[in-house]
Amino acid sequence: MDQALPPEDDVPNGPLIDAGAGRALWLVRQIHHQLAQPARALGLAVLRRLFRHYLRPAEAALRRAIYLIANTLPPLPALKPRQPAHPRAGGGPDRQTPPQPCTPSFALTEREPRPSTNYLPLARRPCVSVPGLTPRPAPPVPRAAPDPARLEHRLRRRLAAFDAAFRDPVRAARRLLRRLARWTPGRLALAYHNIPGFTAKPLDAQARDTLQRLNDAIIAAFQRNADTS
Repeated sequence: MDQALPPEDDVPNGPLIDAGAGRALWLVRQIHHQLAQPARALGLAVLRRLFRHYLRPAEAALRRAIYLIANTLPPLPALKPRQPAHPRAGGGPDRQTPPQPCTPSFALTEREPRPSTNYLPLARRPCVSVPGLTPRPAPPVPRAAPDPARLEHRLRRRLAAFDAAFRDPVRAARRLLRRLARWTPGRLALAYHNIPGFTAKPLDAQARDTLQRLNDAIIAAFQRNADTS
């Protein structure tokens, strides 16, 4: 993994991009350090803490750095219509090659949390029961016990996606531009009002300030682009 993203000195928000990438890299290194511990030390509590307090803010910081990089790239050329596939010469069937393991894609969008409501599911609403007349409610379906191995697998896949995006942020930024070009205008791509991992325990005041400034810079940059389009 590279030590830092290499934007040019004249790139707008270059120092801020570096700062966000540096914070993200530090958090991910802490995760790798924990994963290097003996397997018995990786219980559910440890894995959930790594997700919540280290991976989520690291992804949020890198994601916002990629948005700022995307803002410096030239517009994408118009997509050419795809040509229909031609059968192989000789008419013989293609040999099926075994699928190659691919690196998972780094998530470039976020969801705003759903607003709280006063709705209660039917099973949780108070009800009046008459002994002997009111049937007993069905017992709740037991939840499957969480599997630490599956959770660790998810964590490692997201780390692999993070590492790939960190090594080549320009490629990730171009993928972001292609995705945003297909979105409905006005649709929010990031959780601007609730930055993932913003309250994570490892973040100090300076780290939170960096996340907030990344967030504000994206809002300003994309609003400016929308006004001039």
